[in-house]
Amino acid sequence: MIKKCKYLKIKLNHTIYCTKLKKEIQLKHCTNCKHKEYQKKIPVLIKNRTNTKKNDGIKKKSAKLSKLERDRFSLFTDNKDECMFCDNTTDLTWHEIYRGKNRPNSMKYGLCLRMCLRCHERWQEDKSFNDYWHKLGQQRFMQYYHKSKEDFRDIFRKNYL
Repeated sequence: MIKKCKYLKIKLNHTIYCTKLKKEIQLKHCTNCKHKEYQKKIPVLIKNRTNTKKNDGIKKKSAKLSKLERDRFSLFTDNKDECMFCDNTTDLTWHEIYRGKNRPNSMKYGLCLRMCLRCHERWQEDKSFNDYWHKLGQQRFMQYYHKSKEDFRDIFRKNYL
């Protein structure tokens, strides 16, 4: 963790300004400064919340991502009302086959599985389960969209076959 002097400010034009000396400085001069005082770290729980934003640090989803999440579908099943693995009809959620930066692509191309929360917890981190569905997902994508392995790799940045 880098400690920052409370008098050190970085301006919009990327110059470094010392509010104590009231002039622009170079960073090496700040490290040897006799006026240097470090900022105090305030725990989040004690922090004054009167000036915080409404979302309180939670990042809002973009409209595009929200639309993708609302319009999710699956190339593997037409039944959105029950779990693909245990036929449970309560506590259903979506599992995107390709996660991380490819999660929006999974939603866009229907590479999602309908699961109950119990099955989702069970299979989410299972390597053999994920490997199986990565391969099956690529095959189904190529069949449904009439695309090649190269097209799949261009979109998802990896070939699973």
